[in-house]
Amino acid sequence: MKKYFPVLLFILLFSFLFISGYAYSGIIPANVFMEGIDIGGLTVQEAELKVTEHYKRIKFYYKTFASSLSPEELGISIDYKGTFEQLESRGIWQRVVMNFQESQFNLEKTIDENKITEALRAIGQGVSISPQDAYLQIVNDQIVTKPGIKGNKMELDLLKKIIIDNPLKNEYIIPIVVVEPVVGEKEMNLLKPDKLLAQYTTEFVKNQNRTENIRLACEAMKNLLIPSGAIFSFNETVGPREVERGYLMAMIILGGEFSPGLGGGICQVSSTLYNTVLLAGLEVIERHPHSLKIDYVPLGKDATVTYGLKDFRFKNNTPGYLLLDYNISGQNLTLYIYGSHPN
Repeated sequence: MKKYFPVLLFILLFSFLFISGYAYSGIIPANVFMEGIDIGGLTVQEAELKVTEHYKRIKFYYKTFASSLSPEELGISIDYKGTFEQLESRGIWQRVVMNFQESQFNLEKTIDENKITEALRAIGQGVSISPQDAYLQIVNDQIVTKPGIKGNKMELDLLKKIIIDNPLKNEYIIPIVVVEPVVGEKEMNLLKPDKLLAQYTTEFVKNQNRTENIRLACEAMKNLLIPSGAIFSFNETVGPREVERGYLMAMIILGGEFSPGLGGGICQVSSTLYNTVLLAGLEVIERHPHSLKIDYVPLGKDATVTYGLKDFRFKNNTPGYLLLDYNISGQNLTLYIYGSHPN
């Protein structure tokens, strides 16, 4: 046995030197995975690049919607350097063992929950759809109920929990909850106006810009539902008269005289509505006369409006909903108010 001792010693020394050299050759042992990514047989630099590329963008999906964020944008900070330094610090025998059995490593990371919330809110705005209540429409002189449309919204808290529990998935399916309309078809049928309360017609001059302004204002009021007890505001409903909203130059009363102005013709709509409101027996809350006589309504029956300054407002003093509609035929504008007769 003594004569074989030098041979055995040589073999053990050679094996130790070979294993030591293999273990510290700069190559990551086989069967090593980082967050499930196979990095065995790569250099540390190659492995870090592979893992970094894998988590370059984290994707979010729902049906045809897709969005992606970097981990940093999502609120996840990854310490690649510190993680791989820990891997390199493994002892010789640990590295040898890693060649023969699977080893899983996790990236060192910190999570900013507030940043995750902010990032998910932005995604939620892109994927969520607001529900649409059932509404009423005039079809062939009949008031018809149109069904509402279901919406959906992202379950932010659930998705946030999924991310925090498993923060480095390469992609996430966005959890969605269905949102029902506040007012469905059944509820709308119970509120539906059942008769024409009043209509009033005025004639306007033939002018393309003025006609378009009148049409835009009327479209803003078309099929508008006014609940019992609510106050209608012309300016809030029609909105500012701006070029960006399609309004054109036409004659207006300015400084006590007629001159070109943006949105000319709007006051004919408010005056026509004022007369319709009077015929319907509704309560007028605010009304202003023009500074000059106008010829499309009788004296004292006009209602001028200026956005942000002068408004025309009335109250729905009927027990049910009111519905507004209009018709333009040739140079005639007719406004309609449907609802229930006041008590």
